[in-house]
Amino acid sequence: MLRKSLLAVLVSGVMVSGLQAAEIQSNGYLFGNIGQADADTPDFVRGLDSELGAIANDAGLIFGSDYDGKDSAFKIGAGIQLNRYVGLEFQYIDLGTASYKAELSDGFDTLSAKIDGDTDGFGANVVGTLPLDRFKLFGKVGYHQLKTEAKQKVSMAGVGSLTESDSTTEWVTSFGVGASYAFTPQIELVAEYEQYRDVADEYDVDFGSIGLRYNF
Repeated sequence: MLRKSLLAVLVSGVMVSGLQAAEIQSNGYLFGNIGQADADTPDFVRGLDSELGAIANDAGLIFGSDYDGKDSAFKIGAGIQLNRYVGLEFQYIDLGTASYKAELSDGFDTLSAKIDGDTDGFGANVVGTLPLDRFKLFGKVGYHQLKTEAKQKVSMAGVGSLTESDSTTEWVTSFGVGASYAFTPQIELVAEYEQYRDVADEYDVDFGSIGLRYNF
């Protein structure tokens, strides 16, 4: 009787230990997302637009401008699920191109200016997950080193053009929320929204995306 009791305790202990080990077991995953980035108007663009408008007004010129902060964007990366609720991700992200165009004209000749800003870089996210059977809800905070390359071109028909480029690299924070649905234990469909703060120390970028996650 004593032997059977000891054996039962031993088996129970092994089972509990196995369940605890499974609970804290780390699992890796790969992911890829594609979507649209929407960059706020940078402060320097607002200032430049105001200055050009004032010059046109004083000189009696025709002035027009346009800012487009929306572009296709994507990210790829890998993560590790430390337990059911906490994970850590590493990623590369390309936030696309934001463009500003302006024209000054006297009705005959037109001076055109264009500025394109391309942003990409690497970073990491801490992810908190709420598992709901096949569905998961998650929130994340991140820290990223993003490089923004600005290309500036000023041109006038019959005169020529001048092109310059510059770049800046900044560490930026981000936050995001999202949800996923598991088709299988390995494959999940993911939808999420993220915001990258103070990109190029000038503006915020919103990024909405869908993607796939492969668990292994």
